[in-house]
Amino acid sequence: MALVKCYPIGVITMMDNGAPDDKIIAIPKGDPTYNGYSDISQLPRHVFDEMTHFFTVYKMLENKKTVIDEAKGVLAAVEIIEDAIHRYNETFGK
Repeated sequence: MALVKCYPIGVITMMDNGAPDDKIIAIPKGDPTYNGYSDISQLPRHVFDEMTHFFTVYKMLENKKTVIDEAKGVLAAVEIIEDAIHRYNETFGK
């Protein structure tokens, strides 16, 4: 396993086989190609299109359907991350 320090720039909300699924989009700290971006809205359009295409088709081989809903910025991503940490701590203790 490898751990990579990253910072969030946004979230892509979607439905994965009928269930809501948030995909946090993050940039590795110090990445020379992407470390100038602080929000998903700043990404070049073709990069964003590649990501959404991937999330649209990545479960086809499992015969599961995914549908992209929308992209939200860094503040929404941070809120989702904080909520997940809170739920983890509530479930497993701090």
